[in-house]
Amino acid sequence: MKPRDESIIYFCPRFHVNFYHSYRGDTDDEQGFGKDIRIIRGILDDLQRLESKGIFVHCAWDFDNVFSLGHIIPSHAPDILERIKGRIEIGLDEIHVMSWNNGLLSAHTPEEFNLAIGWALKAPDGSGNLDVFPTCTTIVRPQECMLTPSHLGLYKKLGIKTLSVYYSAIPFNGFGSFVPKLGIEQRYNPLLLVDAESKESMRLLPAINQGDLAEYGFSAKRMLKRIRKEQRKLTDPTDLLVLLDMDADDTFWEGFLPPSLGFAVPSFSGLYRLITSIASLSFVSFIKPSEYLATHENAGSITIGQDLADGAFDGYASWAEKYENYILWTMVTQGRSYWDAAKNLVIAANNLPPSAGFDFSRWSDVLPEELRSLAVKTIATRLKVLSTTHFGLSAPVMNVHRLQTATELAEEAILQARNFLEQVNETYGLRSEQEDFYVGTSSWKCNTLALEIQADGKIFGRTQHPDCLQTLQVNTPWIEYDAKVHHSKVQLSDTGKTMGILSLGTDVQWSRTVKVDERTQTLLIDCLIEYPTTTQQGYEKVKAERLQRTWDARWNQVAPCEIIAFEDIPLSHTVTVWKQDFGGIIQSYLLQYYAYGKNKGLASINNHVTPSWLALSDGCTGVLIAQNRKHLHGFAFCPLRQSIQAGKQTIRANPFGTYWGKQYRYPLAVTGWGRTAALLTAEHLYPSAPSYEGEQIHVGLLIASYQGSRPPQALCNLAQTFSETGACS
Repeated sequence: MKPRDESIIYFCPRFHVNFYHSYRGDTDDEQGFGKDIRIIRGILDDLQRLESKGIFVHCAWDFDNVFSLGHIIPSHAPDILERIKGRIEIGLDEIHVMSWNNGLLSAHTPEEFNLAIGWALKAPDGSGNLDVFPTCTTIVRPQECMLTPSHLGLYKKLGIKTLSVYYSAIPFNGFGSFVPKLGIEQRYNPLLLVDAESKESMRLLPAINQGDLAEYGFSAKRMLKRIRKEQRKLTDPTDLLVLLDMDADDTFWEGFLPPSLGFAVPSFSGLYRLITSIASLSFVSFIKPSEYLATHENAGSITIGQDLADGAFDGYASWAEKYENYILWTMVTQGRSYWDAAKNLVIAANNLPPSAGFDFSRWSDVLPEELRSLAVKTIATRLKVLSTTHFGLSAPVMNVHRLQTATELAEEAILQARNFLEQVNETYGLRSEQEDFYVGTSSWKCNTLALEIQADGKIFGRTQHPDCLQTLQVNTPWIEYDAKVHHSKVQLSDTGKTMGILSLGTDVQWSRTVKVDERTQTLLIDCLIEYPTTTQQGYEKVKAERLQRTWDARWNQVAPCEIIAFEDIPLSHTVTVWKQDFGGIIQSYLLQYYAYGKNKGLASINNHVTPSWLALSDGCTGVLIAQNRKHLHGFAFCPLRQSIQAGKQTIRANPFGTYWGKQYRYPLAVTGWGRTAALLTAEHLYPSAPSYEGEQIHVGLLIASYQGSRPPQALCNLAQTFSETGACS
């Protein structure tokens, strides 16, 4: 470490290790994890080469456990583990937590979350960080930057003290678009992240990626010099930490240029050239993040209500909106239903409190040894299914081999959970159906809902509140294909049923039934859609070879049941999104961040992970949308769109569909080069619509209007009942 005579800019590379890919298969060549092995060995060689020059770089590593750390790396590249262990033992590097299953953490139940993080430290299969490495920090770098606000308290109970995700200037981001621009001191220092609902908090350490270097002329040296100028302008100059985080298999670490041209753009010519280009700067030093956190206070606090993920549109589009995502998640839900039924029987038979259901060890410890072993095996299988790799980032479709593996695992998880339920029934002499554990009848009733189905198939629902008339519009199915929106042609439309066709060369039919539930005055929709088959073309051949499948790239958007929640309301009426997470916690966020990055509207918004419902309100009236999981089920089933024109906004919801459009612009942008580079090279920034080509979906929805901002608890109960049973009572 350099002599301490003034404020310093510390620099640390962090390598995100996951050999289990959605784009590639499970072979040890370039079509599988061979690329990971090659690049990580190169990283370690570069670090050793730097040491021979007297440059000692402190690095951080995070791993998934069950796939990479516990199986693939020990079997195919044990030398990598030994070399990283050696660096940790002598104090050069450190390990950060990811999750045992590189999991879709925001869609985990509290029970699953506790195991995914707990097993990342110490696991039954010996793959935990502390099973493999001598030490592990209390810093978590969640897979794909995924976070739901209620998890802050869960992390703290597991001993995790700091969360680290992207705060970036490009569309590969954690929270860069959800808060006003942070000053230099906050951007490169720990912050306090506060959950507005529970008031729980934990430290947040922002990270950047290679796209942020591109913002400064593709130069880390130029970026650090620019940061230095801003640092010295501070009234009380403080240290800063630049944490550069990228996948360990990214070509960035070995370099995009051949060695003979590496001098031209050293920051993008491999780790060795990047580090040597900045090591001579007198104000730059290297440090492990845990050491920086131990000696530096928080530089501020922020509150984020969104569910975070670094996919397209800074949300869950890349994992939730493909057709195969819905099919797989419906299987996850089926397995969970058997599991929950068994667990609730165990809790009831042993007089345990309901809260015991959040703690696997607490309720499973009462089981006979053989039955407990089956419980461990069953939930471990489901956790594997919940790997993000089984849902994305791959776009517009999944790798064939990976999708097959995911489907087989999901089927196994269902069989194991059903077997577990049967054995619990036999052990305790009880019989029960899953439905016994759904919530009870709701007392909710809205004001009278007037329903109108027009000749063109559009649905209008009008509710007269004491202060205003609320109107909701539900459109007929449409597809954007080959840069043109193709609307439905309605063949039959009466008081209860509408039928029509979608045509992309060949005609396919759709139908939906609509009724008002008289007791609750809510709108119930059942929709069956068959999407057309088209010629597969326009796909990238190299990418298709890796995914082992082709697609029709002309598909851009699909909307089976688009809802216009608010039309042409003033921007001053900030809309709030409400959602209930998989722990039953109701959270919210404001649709006001269109302004932070000079966005003229937001083409797609999906930061609301929920098993049952979401709601939208302008402060005066609201609309709640619930999904019937008895048909198709999604964990983030309803992307939104905010269109802005002449100071007014229109908010649309697209349940079981997918929007596409311009990626966000960010307040951190300097030149815009990073964003441009990401749009040209990022493999996940593609529409999910091609995955629907030739497929069929059957969905059920409940739509309810209400007054005020937060949806009333009675309505939330009704929505959950509908989601779990398909009924309103």
